[in-house]
Amino acid sequence: MAEKTKKESMRIVPPGKKKCVWMEAEVVSYKLCDNNFDCSTCVYDQGMQLKVARQKEAAASTLSSTTSGKFNQTWVDKMLLLPASRRKCRYMITGEVARKVCPNAYECGSCSFDAMMQDRLKTEISPAPNQVDVDGFKMAEGFYYNEGHVWARPEYGGRVRVGLDDFAQKLLGKLSAVETPEIGQELTKDKAGFRLKRNGEAVDAVSPVDGIVTHINQKLLDHPELINESPYTDGWLFVVEPTKLRKNLKGLLFGEKASQYMGEEKGRLFAEASEDFRLAADGGEPIEDIYEELGAETWSRLAKKFLKTSK
Repeated sequence: MAEKTKKESMRIVPPGKKKCVWMEAEVVSYKLCDNNFDCSTCVYDQGMQLKVARQKEAAASTLSSTTSGKFNQTWVDKMLLLPASRRKCRYMITGEVARKVCPNAYECGSCSFDAMMQDRLKTEISPAPNQVDVDGFKMAEGFYYNEGHVWARPEYGGRVRVGLDDFAQKLLGKLSAVETPEIGQELTKDKAGFRLKRNGEAVDAVSPVDGIVTHINQKLLDHPELINESPYTDGWLFVVEPTKLRKNLKGLLFGEKASQYMGEEKGRLFAEASEDFRLAADGGEPIEDIYEELGAETWSRLAKKFLKTSK
């Protein structure tokens, strides 16, 4: 009895968390979603799809409908075995709608309801991320970062929201203007994607992903200070429909690697900056506006170097 109680307790979904679709379909006994239900970029989903494909291939090669392997159905396969009235739409699973069954055999790409939901969700900012301090700079957990201090956050439908990290906003200081790409413009990873201006000086920043711009932060154009106030939320720059997302994400920094890189960048900044800046930073408090400590000429050189727009 004790063992049964223990197993049941392990299946409890904690407050604020939701079941992975693989758990909802009862393919696996316990798995919570940790990727905002964006299966297209989920490592777990990719691994499970591969397991099922291999299991099906093994079954076909032995001319048998069953195999000794555990996983021979995807979550979609399992859901389609249910009566039509129990086939939850994925937006019911995620909690976006209270009640909705799937009328389209989980072919979301051709579903008008899915298209409507994606249009509603694509510009909504996801819940504010947890932020950790790394050598005086804030980093948002669960975000991807390029080496030019631009972050990328995969969201519903596989789209990617883009912004500047805390290192960049402190290096740039109080911006006078932000020039974002146009809607429909194609961006190339590691190539200049937008421009930032300060007191007559300008610096470009590079895109973290390949894709087409679908939305820009109109509020930011009128209030560039949002980048300084909320670089990971209200200060976002634009949303991209990626064209090489899986490949791009593999080339970005995430988790411990991103934190390690941030620490290394602080060391490089101190080595490159003026003596006056090093003395100011030695006070213990993080400097909020590095521009004020460096001067225009040094700022321009370092901004271009750290945002990776100059070799």
